[in-house]
Amino acid sequence: MVNRKMKRSRHFSLALALVPAALSAQIARDTARTAPIVITATRSPLTAGRSPASVSVITGDQLRQQGITTVLDALRQVPGVSVVQTGSFGGATSLFMRGGESKFVKVLVDGVPVNDAGGAFDFSTLSTDNIDRIEVVRGPASVLYGSDAMAGVVQLFTRAGDGRPHIESSARGGGFGSYDADASVRGAGDDVNYSLSGARHSTDGIQAFNSRYAQSVGSALVGTHRNGFDGRLSLRYSDNEFHYPTDGSGQVVDSNAVRKDGRLSVGIDAGYRLAPATEVRFALSSYDIHAATDDQADSKGDVGGYYFSTSDRSRRRSGELRLNVDARSDLHLSLGAQVERQWQNSSTQSNYGPSAFTANRRTSGVFAQALYSPIDMYTLTAGGRFEHNETFGDYFTYRAAASASLESDTRIRASVGTAFREPTFLENFDGAFSIGNPNLAPEHALSFDVGLEQELASVATVGATFFANSFRDLIDYKYSATAPNYFNLARTKTSGIELEARTLPRSGVTADAAVTYLDTKVIDPGTSKAVTAAFAPGAHLLRRPMHTIDAGVGYHGARGSVDARAHHVGPREDNYYAPDFSVKHVTLSPYTRADLSGEVVLPTDQRVKVTATLRVENVFDVRYTDVAGFNYDFARSDAASVAATGYRGAGRRVLAGLRLVF
Repeated sequence: MVNRKMKRSRHFSLALALVPAALSAQIARDTARTAPIVITATRSPLTAGRSPASVSVITGDQLRQQGITTVLDALRQVPGVSVVQTGSFGGATSLFMRGGESKFVKVLVDGVPVNDAGGAFDFSTLSTDNIDRIEVVRGPASVLYGSDAMAGVVQLFTRAGDGRPHIESSARGGGFGSYDADASVRGAGDDVNYSLSGARHSTDGIQAFNSRYAQSVGSALVGTHRNGFDGRLSLRYSDNEFHYPTDGSGQVVDSNAVRKDGRLSVGIDAGYRLAPATEVRFALSSYDIHAATDDQADSKGDVGGYYFSTSDRSRRRSGELRLNVDARSDLHLSLGAQVERQWQNSSTQSNYGPSAFTANRRTSGVFAQALYSPIDMYTLTAGGRFEHNETFGDYFTYRAAASASLESDTRIRASVGTAFREPTFLENFDGAFSIGNPNLAPEHALSFDVGLEQELASVATVGATFFANSFRDLIDYKYSATAPNYFNLARTKTSGIELEARTLPRSGVTADAAVTYLDTKVIDPGTSKAVTAAFAPGAHLLRRPMHTIDAGVGYHGARGSVDARAHHVGPREDNYYAPDFSVKHVTLSPYTRADLSGEVVLPTDQRVKVTATLRVENVFDVRYTDVAGFNYDFARSDAASVAATGYRGAGRRVLAGLRLVF
């Protein structure tokens, strides 16, 4: 135990040492830096430095250089974000932003909402294939995006084609029987650009048996522009198959449980400039999920011969009309109307007989936003949204934010706003094993943040942001055979500080670090006052670490690159559901995981660029877990010692391959 603590301390010290070492190595060098353009924060193009919201941008080039193929691994680098995965690769993955619930983040793919109705989203299903960039907005965003955007927004943008047609493909393989392969073609003509991509990812998983995961991904983006008109059609499809050997307590016992799902998002966005200062835009989006779970009673994990199979289907269809007006050269107005239809169907077969559930609802809303920027030094925005939902009725939300550049390369920003989340279908309507409550109000939040960013002698930037959230009318569950099971009862508060530092790229050397200090507290408990309740009185919120640190350093040259990252997760509370059906409240141990990646351009014919790639995950083979019970090594420790470090996530994995560009 002492040796493991000493190792973690050394790993943690290494993570903290990466950034200042790289900073001092670059002071004598000179370069220029182009600030990324962000759209998600205001739905109008702004440089990240001028955005009045807290925004992080991860480029596709960064992800490809680091060999990252999952969005969940990419988001570990973002301050204020905590990613939690259960079990092996492909296990259900939740994201907590600024201490909010996992249902409080809106997820978009090229503008298409891909959350389940009610906000949940499994990040294990989202890959980085053919991605141009990921924009992460921290803070309430319901004014622009409606339900679910209570703590923030994550949006993926597909790569657009440019220049002559060119083909890119890559393949790699390594530990745990893993392999990744992809191919894409991109190009552009005078009025049209296009991008097509396909990929396959597969691994045998980390468990002793039945933990295989496979994913097939296809994406496309076609755009056009001519005579004041521009349009874009985007498509992304993924087919996922996850075999899981774990039961409800995380024990590896089931040899035949599998879940499959297919996900298709389609988006159309078109605009026409009516006049030099007036533009009308129209958008249609569609998202479909068809999932099935099958666990037949032919393995020792199926106690008493229990079996079940489910078929789940859901879809979201929405349309939006938006008018953008430049009222003056420094004032941009956006007026919009949106309507969405949601539908869900679920059927189950088990020892207890068949059951089925079907529900649908419609939501409509109107919104307005003013973006005022008299000079490059100042940006102010204010907006409001009125929403009507067939189940909870009407709700109004607002947001105001500002950013300003001061002397000495200093920028400050602040925002205040509200946001909401509609109930899930099961919370609103009667399901196979629960009784819904049609009188539920939406969960809602009041949030505030203020931040400062300072550039240091054209060498680096450092920043700090303080945030505070009050989440109210949270929906909690209480069992009853005759009365509704869901109630608006709980209230929580979260607050914290996000610290960031990054060097301006000089002579190919980069370094960055993000530190988050988080405090969470239950103010009003839910339906249970037990210490193991989801909202236990006075307790911290589950699975949210009190502090996280992510640090990286890299070199990127014409002939190759190398990147090293370390990710530290502090202690966090959780509930452990033991094999004897008891529940224990535990504190999970902190851990630090380090990853290393690199690539080398090989000497070849000039018509083909060949790059050798290498990625080493969990370099020091650290033992850790994100969830109590999952990845538990029962051969090394008994189930009672759940608060110790007797857990194991994915161990060291080495992946090597080639990438070709024609």
